[in-house]
Amino acid sequence: MNIIMDKEVARLLEKFRSGRITSEEFQKLKSLMEITSDQELKDILMSEWDKFDHYSPLPDEKIEKLYEKMNIKGKEIRRNRISFKNYWMQIAASILFIIAGSLTVLTYMQNKTISSLAEQNVVIRSGDYGKSLVTLPDGTIVYLNAKSSLTYSQDFGRESRNVELSGEGFFEVKKDIKKRFTVKTGFMDITVLGTKFNVYAYQDKDIVEMSLVEGSVNIETVLPPYKNINVKPNEKVTYYKKTGELKHVSTSNESETAWMKKELVFRSETLGNVFDCLSRKFGVTFNVEDKSLLDDIYTGTFDDENIESIMKVLKMHYNFNYKNEDGINSSLKISPA
Repeated sequence: MNIIMDKEVARLLEKFRSGRITSEEFQKLKSLMEITSDQELKDILMSEWDKFDHYSPLPDEKIEKLYEKMNIKGKEIRRNRISFKNYWMQIAASILFIIAGSLTVLTYMQNKTISSLAEQNVVIRSGDYGKSLVTLPDGTIVYLNAKSSLTYSQDFGRESRNVELSGEGFFEVKKDIKKRFTVKTGFMDITVLGTKFNVYAYQDKDIVEMSLVEGSVNIETVLPPYKNINVKPNEKVTYYKKTGELKHVSTSNESETAWMKKELVFRSETLGNVFDCLSRKFGVTFNVEDKSLLDDIYTGTFDDENIESIMKVLKMHYNFNYKNEDGINSSLKISPA
């Protein structure tokens, strides 16, 4: 490529970076990159790198207009990344390069990695009641409790196995010794190779909780004070959002995973834990007037998924009254008899 063409590529890259490139100019830039050798392209882009690296994000409205103007679809940027030129063709093919500044460039000398923002996330949401079954691309099985969501990238499993959970989920992680599996909750990251565990991470609750059924799990908090804990089977870790406290204790896993089963089994559980379990399974909120009641211990089994029949048993056992506050059994008020 001659000096004139070098300058033309640099000029078009400048317009591309600033969001002023036209559809015709964009196609011209793509064409010039197609006929440029990897080494030539590297030399040009190395000189342009600092400009890209310090570019300020465009407003969403302008991004949308540019996206429409250039008639680019997300699938255009999902190509095999074989050569340096292909990396930059992906960038040129994606208006999202302009968006965020989080799209970094892999160069031979700087060893930076492209993170393609144009690859949209997959978001799976469960319903208001019951549970949903999700099978991830790597074969991992996830059971989502009511009012929960699971988010992962479309390239999940290619280089990493990361998911984000809001709500509650039980994970049966497919073992892969080369790629760790990480569940992100916003407060703590749960990392495994292959195992079974339950995560409770509703955004409107004061705690995030992980209970391990089998295998080994590493937990790392993402907010100070930073803590790292290795968890063994029949142990659980609870993170308290308000204080940042991390509590590591033994558990039977019965109450933590009861929402998955038709049969509810409680062994020496506090009534507070029983209510928590029922809340997870049935989407019910409990308003308990006498807080001391929550410390009472309960052992028993329910094989009926009717919340009304369960409450009748607990009422007889603890001699309390309960009242349906909203008419649909989603909010129950517990008061002394």
